[in-house]
Amino acid sequence: MTSSTERETFWLQEDLAGAHRLNQILSLLPRYRTDRRWNARLLQGMIESSQRCIPDIAVLRGQASIRRIDTEAGPINIRFMAPPQQQACGLYIHFHGGAWVIGNARLEGGLARQIARDCGVLVAAIDFDNARDDRLDRTILQCVCATEWLGDHLGDFGVNRAVIGGESSGAHLGCEALLHLRSAGKIDRVAGFYSMCGGFDLDGSESLHKASCDSLVIDAPAAVANLQRLTPSLSNGLSHGPMHADLSGLPPSLFIAGSLDPIVDDSIEMSARWAQ
Repeated sequence: MTSSTERETFWLQEDLAGAHRLNQILSLLPRYRTDRRWNARLLQGMIESSQRCIPDIAVLRGQASIRRIDTEAGPINIRFMAPPQQQACGLYIHFHGGAWVIGNARLEGGLARQIARDCGVLVAAIDFDNARDDRLDRTILQCVCATEWLGDHLGDFGVNRAVIGGESSGAHLGCEALLHLRSAGKIDRVAGFYSMCGGFDLDGSESLHKASCDSLVIDAPAAVANLQRLTPSLSNGLSHGPMHADLSGLPPSLFIAGSLDPIVDDSIEMSARWAQ
């Protein structure tokens, strides 16, 4: 019989080996330039075209459902994924990554399914409008409104607490939604915040400014230019990002980052500020 420590060591080694294999693959791929809007429109068009051609199996099988709600920033879809054969113990509100300009909720259906299954939660993936027209203010407003709507309707889903999170730019959007709930006096409905390689400094962290075009997945200099295109649409209170916000009175958080991520400083500094 193996001990829990031995099992944890085994899974840690497996995770690290998997990360090394993934890094090797990513190192061979071309770097995506997030500041080129034609690039984002082309890639998003390819994603959406392929999704239109391929049936949404999760929805057809009843594993996922889509609900459309109206917000002051326009209508928005929320994609729900329930845990199989059990009552959800909570709600996880998820925001996808993609440098604010690409991606959608369906693209991360596999991740939502795994979280719902492993954690026993109902996953609500927010299908916000990407800011390919540089209107990041509208994107944030949609995310804020959708999160508040979900918080106001927790009882309809048979739960009373939620966790908010996302990866990369999605973690930034989730954090802005969390800060809004605090200002609206509704923070008690949130049990925690989760970030995977989040981007919280819209001025660009030191690691991003120092990173080269050889960084994995995203061309780092282009990522800085992408921020410079997006932030003019934001008010002074949002233009610098959650890194520069008041973080008092927020729930427990989990920040995960990779050492090869050009925005690793965002996670390290945000985690330290959150703890303070």
